[in-house]
Amino acid sequence: MTRIGIIGCGTIGSHVAKALEKKFSRVARLSYVSDVNPVQVGRLWRMLKKSRPRFVSFQTLISKSDFIIETASVGAAAEAIPCALRLGKRIMVMSVGGVLFVKDLPALLRRTRGALYIPTGAIAGIDGVLASKMGRLRQVRITTRKPLAGLKNSPFFKKKRLSSKSIRKPTLIFEGNVRQAIRNFPENVNVAATLSLAGLGPARTRVRVFTSPTYRFNSHEIEVIGDFGEMTTRVSNRPSRENPKTSMRAIGSAVATLEKIFQPFKIGT
Repeated sequence: MTRIGIIGCGTIGSHVAKALEKKFSRVARLSYVSDVNPVQVGRLWRMLKKSRPRFVSFQTLISKSDFIIETASVGAAAEAIPCALRLGKRIMVMSVGGVLFVKDLPALLRRTRGALYIPTGAIAGIDGVLASKMGRLRQVRITTRKPLAGLKNSPFFKKKRLSSKSIRKPTLIFEGNVRQAIRNFPENVNVAATLSLAGLGPARTRVRVFTSPTYRFNSHEIEVIGDFGEMTTRVSNRPSRENPKTSMRAIGSAVATLEKIFQPFKIGT
C-alpha cells in the first residue's frame, strides 16, 4: 500500500484526495497532508469519506510519504522537488513552473532512485510534441486566454500597476518566453512550463496571454512547427467553480497520470 502525501489542500488537492479514495484505494492510501492554511485542511477532511490523513509539516510529509503530490504553488514545487528526489521519493507536480527553478535538476534525476511526474494539465498535444522530437523542432508557441477574474491578482497586474477595470475587451497583456510568463503569472500558465519541458525548453517556447471580462473559458492554443510538419491544438476549459485560476481538465489530468502510474493498462505516449 503506497502512502500518499498531498502538499496543498485547495481545489486541485481536494479533488485528487477524493479520487484517491474512489479509484486507488486498493493500491494507495492518503496518509499525510500539508498546507499553510489549516482551514483548507479542515475543509478537505470534511470532504473525505474514509481517509483521515495526518496534518503534518512540509518536511515530515516528504520524509514519511512514499509518493508526494504537490498542488500548492510554484514556490512549494521548487522546494519539494529536490527534497523528494534526494530522499529517493516519487513526486508528482501540478505547479510545473516550479520545475524551472530547481537548481541542477538533471543531476538530481541522474542520482535519485525516485521519479518526477508532470501531468499534461489543461492542454492537449504534449504526446504529439514528444513524438515530434524524433526530428528537429523549429517553433513552439502557446496562446492562453483567461477570464479577467482569474488573472487580476497576478504579479503581472501588481508590477504594471494595471487596473482590471481598464480592460474592457479582449486584450493581449503579455508576450514573452516561459520563464518570464511564470514569473508574471505563477498560478495561471503552468501549462506553458509543461509544454516547454516537452519541447524546446523555457527560453525558446513563446507565450502569449490574452484576457477580457467577456471571456468565460480558460483556453489554450498550441502551435508547433518542426521536421514532422505542423501541429495545432486548442482546448477551452470551464474554470473551476472553487478557483477560477484552474480548470477541471487540470484535475482530470492529475487523476489520469495517477492511473498510468498505479494501473497496468496504459494508453498514450
